Amino acid sequence: MTVDAAPVRGLGPAFGRLWGAGTGANLSDGFAATAAPLLAASLTRDPVLISVVGVAQFLPWLLFGVLSGSVVDRFDRRRVAAVACGVRAVVAAAVCALVATDHMVIAVLIGAVFVFGAFETVADGSLQAMVPAVAGRDGLVRANSRFQATEVVAQNFVAAPLAGVLFALAAALPFVAHSAGYVLAAVLVLTLPVSAARPPRGDDEPKEPLTGRSLVEGIRFLLGHPVLSRLWAVNIVLAVFNALAQAVFVLYVLDELGLPDAVYGLFAMAAAVGAVLGALIVPRLVRRFGRGPLMIASVLVTGASYALCGFVPHPAAAAIGMVGAGLSVAGWNVLSVTIRQELVPSRLLGRTHGAWRAFGWGLMPLGTLAGGLLGAVDLRLPFIVGGIGIAAAALGVRRTFSVLSKTH
Repeated sequence: MTVDAAPVRGLGPAFGRLWGAGTGANLSDGFAATAAPLLAASLTRDPVLISVVGVAQFLPWLLFGVLSGSVVDRFDRRRVAAVACGVRAVVAAAVCALVATDHMVIAVLIGAVFVFGAFETVADGSLQAMVPAVAGRDGLVRANSRFQATEVVAQNFVAAPLAGVLFALAAALPFVAHSAGYVLAAVLVLTLPVSAARPPRGDDEPKEPLTGRSLVEGIRFLLGHPVLSRLWAVNIVLAVFNALAQAVFVLYVLDELGLPDAVYGLFAMAAAVGAVLGALIVPRLVRRFGRGPLMIASVLVTGASYALCGFVPHPAAAAIGMVGAGLSVAGWNVLSVTIRQELVPSRLLGRTHGAWRAFGWGLMPLGTLAGGLLGAVDLRLPFIVGGIGIAAAALGVRRTFSVLSKTH
């Protein structure tokens, strides 16, 4: 974590606390991301059922993304995030108890993952909407690059390998840490200043009612914006193909590559290495090459990396592919969220984020299910089809990135 100390101080103490809350939540997400697939694989070896666990994680974005965005824009963002983290902590503790007493079944696991995803739509939107208020508009690229880097460190370098080892010792242990991370996040987010709590509003301006019009205002804003509408469409395509590529990753590692359970989390660190590097070098690369060229390059690298994993199913080659995918996806994420935070008014940040994820992450279950079906034929196919699809999408939307380059 040393690399983040100076930037956090430079962005102010409030950002440090927000960063700490995000780190706690990301630690919990990392434990779940590793332990839930391992637990699912211990309950069934059916690729389709394994993929349904992934569906349960992202389906809530399609169902609740727009509504959760309106909640984020309407209420105190600190309290909204704290409640969402608290609920997930309780559910994680219940999962731990069921696993420890040998009462867990795949249907209950899918339901728990769905709940985690449902409240993530609220917590994630709240934390992201507070970044401009605590970091300032001029610090957005730095703040988002640090968030992306530490997200990867927390989830992949800390939580993922530890979850794999803990799961090998006792399947319930990762879910203890899973619950504790959310408690830490809930406590820290409540220490943020009032200025981060809700979007700016005049003293005489009433709270915006939760109507159908307010719910869809984020969608209307995105569709009507010349840059964000294009970027949104690209992001939806990329999200679906990314989900397809990674749908049965746990079975690819365990069965196709022949690695043991305890190594699964360590293998995922290959993507984390690339992601940390990608997040940290983004500010420098943007200054040198510009956002548009860098974004299209990140998409092409992602597609090529996934294809390598499918065409060369060897641990070394797959590790190289995951490093490339992690690096390029992290770069895309930093730039994508920064552009949204710059172009979207503060009062709409929650709703545009919810709409963005609702039709991006919300449609990822389609890719996940498709990946599960392809994996039932051959565990390499999701990587091959996903990689080719991502690369093709990048070539087909070059005009979009040229618009981004001119705008920025």
